Amino acid sequence: MKTRIAGAALMLGVGAFALTGCVNPVEQLINNTVEDVVEGATGVDIDAGGGASVPEGFPSDIPLPSGSPLVALAVDGGYTVTYTVPSVADGESIIEQLKSQYTTDSESDFGGMKIWSFTGPDYTVGVTLLEQEDGTAQLLYVVAPVAQ
Repeated sequence: MKTRIAGAALMLGVGAFALTGCVNPVEQLINNTVEDVVEGATGVDIDAGGGASVPEGFPSDIPLPSGSPLVALAVDGGYTVTYTVPSVADGESIIEQLKSQYTTDSESDFGGMKIWSFTGPDYTVGVTLLEQEDGTAQLLYVVAPVAQ
């Protein structure tokens, strides 16, 4: 239980880190160092920065934007991935696809930030859509196995 809670906290922390925006070369170097340290200390597979990829085993029925994620990690059968999408409307389009496949548990709108919670047969999915000042949006997924 403690491992699952620690894993979820780590997922949220990395996701929040990803929502802070673009990365300059110095930040990229720091990200790579942090990524190596976290992976070495926890065994959690983290992929951050340009060229990140969706973790192996990520549920194929969860719709994702095209392109590469900014940050991706896998821990204890759960996953976190963060993307930049061209607009809030693009993010909402992906959410509509998810709504057609999963049960919507909750939906909150805080203006520039919207949050959804979904349940499927095998996974729960939390999605945050965060509007950026430049008109783009960050789309953060937190996916965890359904408790049996």
